[in-house]
Amino acid sequence: MASAPPKSAPSSVRRKLWGSIRFAIGIGLFAYLAKSGIIDLDTLKRLSTAWPITLAALALMGVDVLMMSLRLSWLLQPHGLRLSLDKSLQLTFVSFFFTTFLPGSAGGALAKLFYAAKENEGRRTEIATVVIFDRAVGLFSLLILSLAFVPFFPRLIWEVTALRVLVVIVAVLTVGLLALLFVCLFDRSPANRAAWWILRRMPWSHLSDRVIRTLAFYRRSPGTFLAAFAASLVANFSVAAVAALAVLVLHPSYFSLKLFLVIPMGYIANSLPLTPGGLGVGETAFDSLFKLTGLGGGADALLCWRIWSLPIALLGLVYYLRGFGRSVHDGGSATDRSS
Repeated sequence: MASAPPKSAPSSVRRKLWGSIRFAIGIGLFAYLAKSGIIDLDTLKRLSTAWPITLAALALMGVDVLMMSLRLSWLLQPHGLRLSLDKSLQLTFVSFFFTTFLPGSAGGALAKLFYAAKENEGRRTEIATVVIFDRAVGLFSLLILSLAFVPFFPRLIWEVTALRVLVVIVAVLTVGLLALLFVCLFDRSPANRAAWWILRRMPWSHLSDRVIRTLAFYRRSPGTFLAAFAASLVANFSVAAVAALAVLVLHPSYFSLKLFLVIPMGYIANSLPLTPGGLGVGETAFDSLFKLTGLGGGADALLCWRIWSLPIALLGLVYYLRGFGRSVHDGGSATDRSS
């Protein structure tokens, strides 16, 4: 079984201590939500009789995993790197396991980065850059997905100040990521030249230079980036639909198109590295966001999503325990997308 490099004893103790504190915070928040009635554990019993919807939810989660796996595989190809669909699926399952049981989504991203870069000395900076860019594309598409439903509810957004502020924040983040992408992909723009001038005067200029050059590869294969972005939209819509199905099962009276306005925002909050898998934090965020739009059952919906995601996380645990060798190899092509 593959393992990460050894950590020093003090570092390991600190990491375990902070992990325990975050886990305790997550459990505390969850207990509070259950005791206050925000999470209705009795309502979750309805899942035992909702097998058709449960199967539909699991199928949608499978689509999410497949799209994320294809996205990383495609993004590596312009760099002459090949990641087969089988290996990419394994990486995604393992990262899902770490995302579920470690704070926020950072644990999953680090696990994916470690196994993707394994046995690729000399190209680790490129691979790490692509893995991080893969995450950025996912976040960007999640923000876009939320904004796509804004035109359907102009009056609601105008009347609810807190919701309007959230939409503005999402729009600013989207514009910021779009600007960063523009700077990286269009090297002849004035903004890009200014960024290069600044970065080359930093103490880590050599590393930043390699990162920007890695991202600049997508100028020559815009189709690869667009395909990855499309896969991200499908993946994020699928996972949003899973939470919507949870509302349909647990609180059918709250099932509404408004769910797709706030669910992506809730998933962003759930990914914050505060508690294992965002436990408690995500439920609180979902509950508050649902209430802003006049809906209820937000915390129950996310908890239901966690229950449905357990099979995927456990499959990731199986792959992790089995271990696997080198995943990324030389020989990929931007025009060859067959995995």
